[in-house]
Amino acid sequence: MVVDWDYFFPFEQDEAGPALYDWGHFETPYHLEEVWRDRALDFLLCDRPLPGTTGRERRFWSRFRLTPGAVLYYADSNALAWDPRVRAGVRAVWLYDAHHDCGYGPADSGAAGQVRCDDWMCAYHRAGAELRVRYPRWRAHAMWSEPEPRVPVDRRVDDEAPVRVVFDRVFVCRSGAWTPPWLDEAFFAFLRAAPVARRVNLDGVRARRFDREGLERSVAAERAGLAILRLVQGSPVVGGRRAC
Repeated sequence: MVVDWDYFFPFEQDEAGPALYDWGHFETPYHLEEVWRDRALDFLLCDRPLPGTTGRERRFWSRFRLTPGAVLYYADSNALAWDPRVRAGVRAVWLYDAHHDCGYGPADSGAAGQVRCDDWMCAYHRAGAELRVRYPRWRAHAMWSEPEPRVPVDRRVDDEAPVRVVFDRVFVCRSGAWTPPWLDEAFFAFLRAAPVARRVNLDGVRARRFDREGLERSVAAERAGLAILRLVQGSPVVGGRRAC
């Protein structure tokens, strides 16, 4: 079983603040760390709460049965679901994710052992594993809005019912370019709640620093600057760097 933490994080825009979710997603140091401060600042300048999880992570594990010796592997990137320690002997993959990860680019991408976070499921297909994807309910439209998978996969919206399959291995990724640092504490609590015998950190993933107090000071300073700008220009300024 593979679980992507973004399964629990509804990152899509809403009518009240569409520009706030105009996010690029790349697995780079900038998108893992620095970009989240600016994104958080935009929310607070628009008097919006920082987005959180659906809350379904708190009862997720109760739906599954694991073998007594089951091991949980975890990392930041879903590409490490193809780590040799995770994939050894796997014949079926159940993926709980907001994306199918079955390839979105040209058919030859990911070849010659080049496995990425968006096509690692293709590697499992080439190895002969059966593939299943379960989307969260908030992402039900992915059934028709996501590009067609490059490999055969059983895709459905998760019914959130107990699963009869017994799993002997679990991999969980944080997907830090998709999920914010203010949820890292909840992510590690999710790992600790898993009913497994052992947990293995594959890449040293750790909680990111998030300075909420410093962010609040930046919000106050930027609002003061905007107030001065309104006085100088004699016209209203909407929000911060983005429209609310």
